Amino acid sequence: MPDSSTLPTDTTWPVPPKSSRARLLLFVRRKPGLSKEEFREYYYKHHVPSMLAIMPEPKYLKFHLMEINDEINALLESRGAETLKGYDNVMLVEAASWEDLFKIRNDEAFYKARMEDEARFIDVPSVPLPLISIPFLDD
Repeated sequence: MPDSSTLPTDTTWPVPPKSSRARLLLFVRRKPGLSKEEFREYYYKHHVPSMLAIMPEPKYLKFHLMEINDEINALLESRGAETLKGYDNVMLVEAASWEDLFKIRNDEAFYKARMEDEARFIDVPSVPLPLISIPFLDD
């Protein structure tokens, strides 16, 4: 790895263009009484396959689950950092546009099935719904 003193100081990064894709970032807590392993197993073995089977067109482009690591959170917190303590996972949902994202999420049959299934393993009332547009560089 180069020594930081050898890196050019006049280098700047271009501001990425605003993406036309829509991304929804969700902070998720598992339902009380479920272990992290039970949550992950249900998510991957039941929730994802069942939702993909009934998801209306145009379908999501990406659907990621990122586990929040308790040990790393504890280390960062011990150094004064703000963490997502209390949350178990972060979900990233991506669609080609906001119109597509809401067309999928608001489809009546899909919404009903998703809400019923999520209530089985997610602490639904604790999930904040921030709408975040992330300028990915891979657009």
